[in-house]
Amino acid sequence: MMDLNELYFRHQLSIVRATSAPTFEARHAHRGLAAGYARRIAALQSGDAIVALASATLLRRDRPRLRH
Repeated sequence: MMDLNELYFRHQLSIVRATSAPTFEARHAHRGLAAGYARRIAALQSGDAIVALASATLLRRDRPRLRH
């Protein structure tokens, strides 16, 4: 499981990539990743480890394949 700093980093990276993505699909995928990281951050900050773990599992399974 990622620590909070890594989640913040990946969240910001996803936002930056969404901003500069060349297609709607890529923007949508990066925004989806950012939203997943935001849910995990919120769950960890609230102390809800079960939600954080479940969110991490869903994020890995549903991660879109991106090409850069």
